[in-house]
Amino acid sequence: MQLPVSMTLSGLTLPSEDHDLVEQAKRDREAFAVLYRRHHALIAGYIYRRVGDTHVTEDLVAEVFLSALRFLPRYRHRGLPLRAWLYRIAANAVNRWVRHERMRIRHRLDELAALERNNPTQGRSGETADGPDKEFARVALLSLKPKYQSVLTLHYLEGMSLVDVAAALGCRVGTVKSRLSRGRDALRERLARRR
Repeated sequence: MQLPVSMTLSGLTLPSEDHDLVEQAKRDREAFAVLYRRHHALIAGYIYRRVGDTHVTEDLVAEVFLSALRFLPRYRHRGLPLRAWLYRIAANAVNRWVRHERMRIRHRLDELAALERNNPTQGRSGETADGPDKEFARVALLSLKPKYQSVLTLHYLEGMSLVDVAAALGCRVGTVKSRLSRGRDALRERLARRR
């Protein structure tokens, strides 16, 4: 038995699951509330893994769902899951935030690198998952160009396949592969600053 095309997207909700609800949500706020509850945790988790700040995450999640509500009447089902559309809105919201915060992020990265150079043994044995290594890696990721942040985060942190990342970002798989390669190289370079 061959699965329909909509069933082949591995990490995203199947389009058929949300399609009827989306059409209903265009006219009914209660249906939109169901969509919100269904997708909130996933989108909030994605945003938090990118920005690392609870308050910023809350603001950006609100922005994402307000944008989704505003543009829902123009949403057209094209065989892609609603979740891909929400990821694209979220990626764009985070990218705008990163561009606005660029200087602060760079200063924070330099500050963390200097702190490590001045005290290289502090906390190295037995750091927790939320320790300095994780903070430095998160800030290093935030210091990359947003187009690299988006693909790296969706692929590695969200566990999405290349096809799903391409669908979520509205680009080709080849573009995703190229951005992953360049993003990994740039991230490796940023992480090398720590030494």
